[in-house]
Amino acid sequence: MKKSNQLANPFTAWAGHRLFHIVAGTLIGAMAVTQASAMLPTPEPALDNTATAQSAESSNSSAQAINTKITASLISVDANGQELLVPVTDKTRLQSGNILEYQGFFTNTNPDRVRKMTVTLTIPEQVELLRTVAPDFPYGSVDGNTFSRMPLRTRVDNQLQEVGLEHYKAVRWDVEGVGLNDTVVVKYRAKVK
Repeated sequence: MKKSNQLANPFTAWAGHRLFHIVAGTLIGAMAVTQASAMLPTPEPALDNTATAQSAESSNSSAQAINTKITASLISVDANGQELLVPVTDKTRLQSGNILEYQGFFTNTNPDRVRKMTVTLTIPEQVELLRTVAPDFPYGSVDGNTFSRMPLRTRVDNQLQEVGLEHYKAVRWDVEGVGLNDTVVVKYRAKVK
């Protein structure tokens, strides 16, 4: 079966797309909700954006911000057997079986501490999630809308079974106590299909 040649030059089909989009929810008692959609291919190895959230309690609607940066790196091994993260660029040639690491950096630029921040990264259709997810205790989703603690489980023939990682569409973390200018880092690894 012939594989699609999209992986030979990962930027051709997606040249007009951005690495991610941000959907910020409302701040309720200093709570931020941020989503980022990682795509493969990625048009840039890193892209900075600002997510703006409105305070539900404030009548003057003062804007508060979370600066966001998403990166995609190819996992490789050097001559000494040490693992290297090589940023994905428009010159990167990806093949089926390559392992990528997506990292999201979320920096609190609000004047106050954010008590709780919910961060969601989508999983591109062209890759399959691997068990390497950090920080620990994330939530997973098979539809991108409903989240449960990982590993996800379902009933098949009246027996509880784990959902295969190939079915995951997004990963979410709840991060507590993010101080002014503190940066939260979340990441997952995925294999190119």
